[in-house]
Amino acid sequence: MDPTAPVAPLNRLFMQALLRMGDAGDIDAACRLAAQGWSLLRHDQPKEAERLNGVMHNLTNPRRRRSKESRLDDNLALSTHHPTRK
Repeated sequence: MDPTAPVAPLNRLFMQALLRMGDAGDIDAACRLAAQGWSLLRHDQPKEAERLNGVMHNLTNPRRRRSKESRLDDNLALSTHHPTRK
């Protein structure tokens, strides 16, 4: 068995966790971890390193942040809406 075989599946799990961290609002920490992972993989596993690079771009994409803020605004509007009583 190739000793590097588990790297790709583990990296996919790592990427999912990083994206969830970003969704939870911890974008800076997720980016730092992704950068550390990229640094570890860049020479021996460049394809996996590039996947982490893509995650960093996704996390810092302004549209992603706007989308998250929009969802938060929608949730706030729904939670503060009080129907009028008759």
